[in-house]
Amino acid sequence: ASHPSTLTTVDNLAMLLKAQGKLDEAEPLYMRALQGYEEQLGASHPDTLGSVYNLAGCLQKAGRVEEATSLFRRELEGCAASLGDEDKGTIFSARNLVLLLDQTEGTEEARQLRARFRL
Repeated sequence: ASHPSTLTTVDNLAMLLKAQGKLDEAEPLYMRALQGYEEQLGASHPDTLGSVYNLAGCLQKAGRVEEATSLFRRELEGCAASLGDEDKGTIFSARNLVLLLDQTEGTEEARQLRARFRL
């Protein structure tokens, strides 16, 4: 286990690698940060949810849409549970998931999310 500030550094390094297109190097760092946040802060902590979101974005960029969608759902439900459906962060997460679902076959789920979050 690592200190939360160390995990933030690991997550930031993963973001840099992702931005450089080094997804194979970024993914294990995102996973390490997420595991550490879960152990140190719990699954519903905002930093943990942010790490879930970051890993999902990496997987999406790598073309692993099914895995990314699952993580984006987890992050959205965590935000909704802790912050509420009206929170700006929750709405941002819902909007991102809807955009991803629109690109795949999740049109019914996207419709339901649009209605729930008034997108």
